[in-house]
Amino acid sequence: MMIGLGLAGGIAVAKEATAEMKVPAMDCAACTVVIKKALTQTKGVKNVDLNVDKRTATVVYDDTQVTQAEIQKTIEKAGFKTEQSK
Repeated sequence: MMIGLGLAGGIAVAKEATAEMKVPAMDCAACTVVIKKALTQTKGVKNVDLNVDKRTATVVYDDTQVTQAEIQKTIEKAGFKTEQSK
């Protein structure tokens, strides 16, 4: 017996997205620990790459579970202002 799955109608398909933003006050290893912990506990975040020298955060996420705005808000709740990378 064959069962057909009609999943096309209205089901969100997971799409991987990448957000890169500046975190001007991220200037030490302790800062990266705080930010990474907050982000990795966020549903939908798949990978976090923080660069202290460039003061940037690059976040790979599932855009059906979390938005870039929510990621920025998470970083700000951890105590760090963010700016959109150009």
